[in-house]
Amino acid sequence: MVQPSESIKTKRLLRMTVAHYRQPGVSEEDFYRWVTEQHAVRAAKLHARNGIEGFSIYFAPKSFREMTMKLNNQRGNPWVVRDYDAQVEFLFRDMETFFKAASDPDFQALQAEEEPWISRIHSEISVGWIETYVNDRNVVNIRDDGKPDFATFEELSVAP
Repeated sequence: MVQPSESIKTKRLLRMTVAHYRQPGVSEEDFYRWVTEQHAVRAAKLHARNGIEGFSIYFAPKSFREMTMKLNNQRGNPWVVRDYDAQVEFLFRDMETFFKAASDPDFQALQAEEEPWISRIHSEISVGWIETYVNDRNVVNIRDDGKPDFATFEELSVAP
């Protein structure tokens, strides 16, 4: 298996997402409060300590999913509308950083507290890399010749 070069590890920003469903019987509001007031505030400190460059949570309550289904219907149903409650996003440069964060005993203890809140039945995961083209309403990472200023697909697509 081809390994990513050291230079691509510093240039490429990896993004892992994990989509979660709440446990049956847990209300959307209670789930949100637990995630934001208990879990995320503690996890953020652990992730920063272990080199994770970004940690965010995307919430999709039923009211938003219903609105998205209506939008999808209006556009001829071109999309699959995901129905998870929240998606966690981690940004890091290499898998070693992720594994360091995931193996932290304090983070493992925090994950052990998830059982009453997060269903393990339908979790979804994805890993890829990010290319940003607009940041703070400014066009970024595009050279004067109009080409993107990223490494080649061949370099970027080597699995981490």
